[in-house]
Amino acid sequence: MDLTATLQMPLPVVREAVFPADTRKLVAVIREYVAWLDLDLSYRGFEAEMDAFEQVYTLPSGMFFVADAGGELAGCAGLLRHDAQTAEVKRLFVRDAFRGMSLGETLMTSVIRKAKSLGFTTLVLDSVPQTAFARRLYQRLGFVEIAPYYANPVEGTQFLALAL
Repeated sequence: MDLTATLQMPLPVVREAVFPADTRKLVAVIREYVAWLDLDLSYRGFEAEMDAFEQVYTLPSGMFFVADAGGELAGCAGLLRHDAQTAEVKRLFVRDAFRGMSLGETLMTSVIRKAKSLGFTTLVLDSVPQTAFARRLYQRLGFVEIAPYYANPVEGTQFLALAL
């Protein structure tokens, strides 16, 4: 991307996703993320999750934040309820053209704030080897390594938690 295009790009604003208005674009960004990971996520029921996206990611079961750059989604991060105390961070992703703007951190702090406001006491997440940059962000935010909370066939996956 050249400098002129970068200067003309609107600065992304992080906000809660609105359904159904954001559904199509958000699912497309999540699919872009999964393609970037180059992983088969069928072991986590990925297609069923995408088919029921609005139901899965509407409170009280879950929600998503998006980084909106004038109608184009620059990135996303979700929250999925496990139980009354625990929620999982889902699909933190910033698209290539929008990296270097601290959007990952802004998205994560939005998820953390929302989880606290909803009364969760713990956030958990899994981080596959491809997400090494995000792992450093998670550690900076206070996440610590924990035992796996589900069976994961991807070698090198780390499981992390944050006490809220």
